[in-house]
Amino acid sequence: MRDEALFEASVNRELVHKRSVSEVFLTDFVQSSSRSFVAGAQWPRWHVFYGSPDGSPDSALMAETLRQAVIFLSHLCGVPLTHKFLMPHMSISVEPAVLDPLVPAQVAVELDVKDMKLSRGQLSALTVSARFVVDGAPVGEGAAAARIVNPATYERFRGPVPAGLAAAAEDLLECADVGHATQRNVMLGRSRSPFLWPLRVDPTHPIFFDHPLDHVPGMLLIEAARQAVRAASSRPDADFALFEAEFIKLVEFSYPVDVAVTQFESNSADAVMRVRLLHKDETLMSMLARVKTPR
Repeated sequence: MRDEALFEASVNRELVHKRSVSEVFLTDFVQSSSRSFVAGAQWPRWHVFYGSPDGSPDSALMAETLRQAVIFLSHLCGVPLTHKFLMPHMSISVEPAVLDPLVPAQVAVELDVKDMKLSRGQLSALTVSARFVVDGAPVGEGAAAARIVNPATYERFRGPVPAGLAAAAEDLLECADVGHATQRNVMLGRSRSPFLWPLRVDPTHPIFFDHPLDHVPGMLLIEAARQAVRAASSRPDADFALFEAEFIKLVEFSYPVDVAVTQFESNSADAVMRVRLLHKDETLMSMLARVKTPR
């Protein structure tokens, strides 16, 4: 599906939980049936963070677009802006495609609501599947689950939160080793043991902390997992062909966290890897991922 009207202007930034207009990728939202929607999205030709060197769709940009779509859809269904979103699951798969480098990609995101729960007449949880289409051709698929709670329920869910920030990793991996042009985008410190890296969280990072947050966002955790896979495979250009991420517990700023890669086979382009984010041996996020085959 391609309709130019889908791509005329960005949606209200509040409705995708962004402050910077440049980080709003959704451009419109149309309901096609009772539980089906089409979101317009525009992916920039060049971005300071997102992007793939071979012109293929970026899995992290696809994930961020899906995150924005799920949040927008929830507010469209009446969820107040004051409510909190918890996303326990997200998956993305990327088709072998090349985007036109001369124009921004205009993406039709076809959304189906698979499960929707109400609490006292208000949306409290939903599961959404997505299909990403550019110029009539599919470029990827995804799925995400969200739980939506009011501020008081959210505070009870979190429980007591230790104050302060975890000690920052001072000795970072080189940005070129994890596919970036600046050290500011590096999420990992140098390895303490094979296939284990300390997580680095920069609360001033303009992409992940576009607005104030009270915990480490899931999109940063996905990027940290991707950088760990790049470091483990010695492939700075590596991107996910697919990933399935389970967010088990909120990652608080005060937590020292390690990123661990296991089930890694250096001689297999199709190897499936498990990435875990660990705090004192407790798994906070678990991801199964497969890397794109090099072109």
